[in-house]
Amino acid sequence: MKNRVKPVMVFFKKLPYLLLAGVIFSAALALCMGASIAFSVLTGYNNVLVWGLGVIPGTIFYSGLVVVIRKYAIENDYVPVVPTFFAAVRENWKVFILHGVISYLICSCAMFAFMYYFIQAQTDVTFAYILSFYGFFTAALLIMMFYAPLMSVTYELRWRDIYKNSLLLILGKILRNLIALVMIVAAVAIAVLAIVYAEGVWKIIVAVIVAAVYPMLITYIEIAMVSKGLIDSVGDFVNPIKEEVVDTPIVTGNTEDDYIFVNGRMVKNPNKK
Repeated sequence: MKNRVKPVMVFFKKLPYLLLAGVIFSAALALCMGASIAFSVLTGYNNVLVWGLGVIPGTIFYSGLVVVIRKYAIENDYVPVVPTFFAAVRENWKVFILHGVISYLICSCAMFAFMYYFIQAQTDVTFAYILSFYGFFTAALLIMMFYAPLMSVTYELRWRDIYKNSLLLILGKILRNLIALVMIVAAVAIAVLAIVYAEGVWKIIVAVIVAAVYPMLITYIEIAMVSKGLIDSVGDFVNPIKEEVVDTPIVTGNTEDDYIFVNGRMVKNPNKK
């Protein structure tokens, strides 16, 4: 890769453009969430699971945010925000519906599992161990979702290969993943504390600012932290993946995958005919 401006410098230099992309996504997500809540109230299915369904169509617009941040932070390609955002949405909406469904399932299952095991742990310490294990499992799935959207808008891969390789990168780039996770948890904790300790009308103002800004901030942290490992393993964001074919026969557990990892690089599967 050629020398590029560090993501942290880009963040402050191009903050207005990044905020614009973040606000567009936040507004679209808010509309989708509002529609799901309205549907819940009107139909009588008034519960948190139905409220959360708005995440699925809202995630379609996440592709626009990911592409804009990738181009600014990693490629230093300062494209027009609005046309780039919606072009990415048009090109990637199908796979991002899948990402939305998976994100919805991860969050829904985690919420109910944590509630159940936490209550049970009050009377049986065994459930505390199960709760801890499920916490690590959920964290791993969240880290997987650092990679899946970014891979979807960058490389020509099938969704199955995207998720398989995202799972491999959880441990393959564990240090950067953990740092990114800690940074995101810290940022979310600051936002929660700000909302809790704000009083009166300031509570509403802080909540609106957090809702508008934080999706962009968290996505920026994710992309800035995991992009180097992804480029090292898969290929540069600027140039497409070269379909490098390995002549030596390779034994793989799943010969149906179009791409596999060999010596830390993604190559064309020679066993796939």
